[in-house]
Amino acid sequence: MTLSTIPLKYTVPFTIAANDGLLGAAAAERKEPTEIIQRATINYLIEKGYIDADEAERFKLFWKLVDQTVLAAQTICREGGFSRSITLDAIHLCMKDENWLDGYRRYVKDDIFKNGNPEKGPINREIGFRIRAGIGGVVEKGDNNKSATVKVLGEIIQSYTPMADYDRKAFGPKAAA
Repeated sequence: MTLSTIPLKYTVPFTIAANDGLLGAAAAERKEPTEIIQRATINYLIEKGYIDADEAERFKLFWKLVDQTVLAAQTICREGGFSRSITLDAIHLCMKDENWLDGYRRYVKDDIFKNGNPEKGPINREIGFRIRAGIGGVVEKGDNNKSATVKVLGEIIQSYTPMADYDRKAFGPKAAA
């Protein structure tokens, strides 16, 4: 049963110790604190049976696709392949994996290249956002000092935010020994 289709935001107080733990986990896992809170909450609701099985599987598929794309971006950076198109490059790498491609197709419930599918927007935005967080990405700015956008055709995404740089200390190529 769906009580609301509009995403809601909650204010959650944390003790200093809990907040320190949350911030430490976020830094270690290269995630935003809100992602950790959201996943922990949803996993609890799934475990207790408050989210039906089909919707639970959909959450898990969403996370699997996003996480695999973030790992692909981190791998590209570690192998010296970073470019401003890291988001699109990571998606291309994932698309070589039939399991990822099949999962994405199931998630969007339609042709993956079709524009205007409302199922694509949330996952594509999440992929871009999590890649930026996952590599410590620095967003490229335009002349107006706002985030730049690159439009693409013939892709599963219609646009991406180019990255000017990333956390090279954490994800840069390792010096040859």
